[in-house]
Amino acid sequence: MRTVKIVTYSRLSRSTEDFIRENLETSATLDICGALDGLTDMQLETMAAEPISTGCPVEMEDGSWLYVSHAKIDQQAKKVIANLKAVGSEIVLMCCTIPWRSLEGLPGVICPSLVMESTAMSLLPKDGVIGVVQPDGITSDEEIKHWNNLGVSILSTTISPSDNTLAELGEATQSLVAKGADLIVLDCLAFGRDHWRLVRELTGKPVILPISLLGKILDEAYG
Repeated sequence: MRTVKIVTYSRLSRSTEDFIRENLETSATLDICGALDGLTDMQLETMAAEPISTGCPVEMEDGSWLYVSHAKIDQQAKKVIANLKAVGSEIVLMCCTIPWRSLEGLPGVICPSLVMESTAMSLLPKDGVIGVVQPDGITSDEEIKHWNNLGVSILSTTISPSDNTLAELGEATQSLVAKGADLIVLDCLAFGRDHWRLVRELTGKPVILPISLLGKILDEAYG
């Protein structure tokens, strides 16, 4: 299996790299970097989101969090990926489920949102409802837009894979099913197998786990 370049939307941290290596289910060799690697806190502050709902949370050097403009990260990621391509990287995975419009359609670049949308639509029964579990209440209104644009019925709830418990995730997804969801999407790459297993057991519905799905795409399409 060839080497796949993984690009996170933020500066790469050791914990993020460890999570990706442990949970991205692929036989590929992974080379991981961050779209904001090398940028200082002062530079990131000039990229702050206005309004905050249009940003992505980025950890600063003092442990605080800044919501950096999604649009500005998108453009920075495009530059990083162009540089990777220039030195021979054939396959690049943008490791975030938010849409990255400047990257869509680039050869050899995988955008998770497109994979998730097409998979959900292919599994959804006629007149069915997609239940989306979003990770961040601050950005949820922005991040649900690409799901609403699919032209099908969407229900959503907000559960953080790190800040909420498995029990809270279970209650939230059962509530989505009670309201009519036919399919559950765990809409963040930080959700893992424990989250997926619980939701499958409690709801009995198809559940899309992005980090697992993307690993299979890498192996089947590029392996």
